[in-house]
Parts: sequence; C-alpha cells; structure tokens
Amino acid sequence: LRGRGGCYKHTFYGIESHRCMEATPSLACANKCVFCWRHHTNPIGKEWKWKMDPPGEIVEGALSYHRGMIKEMRGVPGVKPEKLAEGIDVKHCALSLVGEPIMYPEINELCNRLHDKGISTFM
Repeated sequence: LRGRGGCYKHTFYGIESHRCMEATPSLACANKCVFCWRHHTNPIGKEWKWKMDPPGEIVEGALSYHRGMIKEMRGVPGVKPEKLAEGIDVKHCALSLVGEPIMYPEINELCNRLHDKGISTFM
C-alpha cells in the first residue's frame, strides 16, 4: 500500500500483494509436510467431518474482511490513495493460508465463484 516491497507472490508470480486476498476454506490437513511453515496444531483428518460453510458465504465473507483490512489503512503515513483503491478491487486469492484447501468438499464451487468475480485462485 506504500508502493514498495512485496511478498513472495510478487517475486515469483508478479502478483501485487495489496490486490491479493488470503482465505482458508479448510483448517484441517491430512499431511505433516516437513516444509510447511505452519505450526501443525490444526485438526487432522483424511475426510471432511466438520461443519461446512457454503462457498458463497466464504467468498463474500473473505472479500468483506479483506476490504475492511485495506480500509483500516486509510490515513496511515506513507499509504498511497491509489494503492488503497486498487486494494479494494481484489484480483487474486491465495487459498492455502492455513490447512489443506482441497479437503473442503465444495472447493470447485468456491473457486468458480471467485473466478466469476474475476479473481484468480491459487494454492
């Protein structure tokens, strides 16, 4: 938002951090990958056995929270107004914030809903 720096997604894929939303459709993971940077305290399972939020609710909730976090940066020294405006318009969604996103039973519908809004998805 200050027009400098970026995360690994920018370095490797050219994705602007302020236009990238992070979301977690599943906290659970069936793996304990040695390269995972997470703390491994998430639920473990090989099949879905938890309450499931519908894809539309996840998408709208994630967009709302992302936009809220961006708006909170208004007035912060160095934050550029044009970057704030761009940040409200989400273009990408990282679905692997925590857990294994492909465990979510409606992952295809979730991705389709994001794609329908012009938002690319990656894990």
